[in-house]
Amino acid sequence: MALSDRILERCAPELEAMLSHRFVTQIEADALPRDVFDRYLVYEGAFVDTAIAIFAFAVARAPDIATRRHLIGVLAALADEQVPYFETRLAARGLSADAALPPQAAAFRDGMLRLAEEGSFLEIVTAMFAAEWMYWNWCVRAAGAPIADPDLRAWVALHAEETFAAQARWLKDAVDRYGREADLDRLTDIFARVTELEIAFHHAPYEEPA
Repeated sequence: MALSDRILERCAPELEAMLSHRFVTQIEADALPRDVFDRYLVYEGAFVDTAIAIFAFAVARAPDIATRRHLIGVLAALADEQVPYFETRLAARGLSADAALPPQAAAFRDGMLRLAEEGSFLEIVTAMFAAEWMYWNWCVRAAGAPIADPDLRAWVALHAEETFAAQARWLKDAVDRYGREADLDRLTDIFARVTELEIAFHHAPYEEPA
């Protein structure tokens, strides 16, 4: 069994907890409150800056030029596609990008950034594998739901399409390409920790802002 599949097997309880989170199940039932999605957009938009920093650390520590080229493409997509998306959607929905993050969203941001600052290339890749594999899985499932809010429907579709799927698979393959048997316990801990941070992050939009 591939290293990445063994990580997924070990982290099945954490992954299932995220895939069955009420944020996900309410989207699938077309029952996500508008104010919850609004707060989620603000928090997720703020995280894009952090994701740029995370992938920049990965570029600096990448073991070969082919990997660097791929990751530079990821950075370009974040800066040129994701950032404008959030700028446009937040403005259209009358939301401020300057809102303070609640503790759960800040913990996700800070935890991911700390891992990127202190971790190896393989550890960074594993953290992003956890985040993107989870998103791809639940969005593929939710994409077939009749979602009334066009912004929410577009967000789900963006993470279910082949471009995002290819990125999730690239991260999974990178774990297998650069990881070794001796890394299994350490990488499993990272995957589980990131998934737990994601679960807490998705709790945050249900809390009224201070």
